[in-house]
Amino acid sequence: MGLLGGTPPTAGADSERLFAAGVTYICCGAWPLACDCFARCARGDAPTRYNLALCCFHVGWYEESHRLLAEAERLLDIKPGEGSCPGIPSATSRQLPELFRRWEAASELPRSPLLPETPRDDALTLILRLRAEAAFRLGRCEEVRTIAARLGHRYKHLENLLKPIDR
Repeated sequence: MGLLGGTPPTAGADSERLFAAGVTYICCGAWPLACDCFARCARGDAPTRYNLALCCFHVGWYEESHRLLAEAERLLDIKPGEGSCPGIPSATSRQLPELFRRWEAASELPRSPLLPETPRDDALTLILRLRAEAAFRLGRCEEVRTIAARLGHRYKHLENLLKPIDR
């Protein structure tokens, strides 16, 4: 059962306002309100799917979150040429100072929304990190391993997920 049924989506400027409101609600941790905004806006893009998945994840609806993340990744791949490269993001492709890269690698699962302006590599990283968490909660251990490898084993929270799997 998906989220995008029931009430018809709102298009135009109202859709953009709903998306912006959803982003604000995510920043406040108001997951049900954020979910409602994203489900009602007429956007069918990767950021909307990711943001819905983030809401679902944080209320414990892992199967729906995982499904939406797969859609978000697929939608991200439909638009080649965006971002710095069409493949998996690499640690060297980012121009952040070393201190920021180390902080990001050591940080827990991000709770930030995905914006349409987010570079493709960064969007893919957010999608994959959350997808690995959802896969872990669903007992899909091989998928967690695959995603950690795709991301170069550089995120501590993913390596922590692998510890009980690899025992």
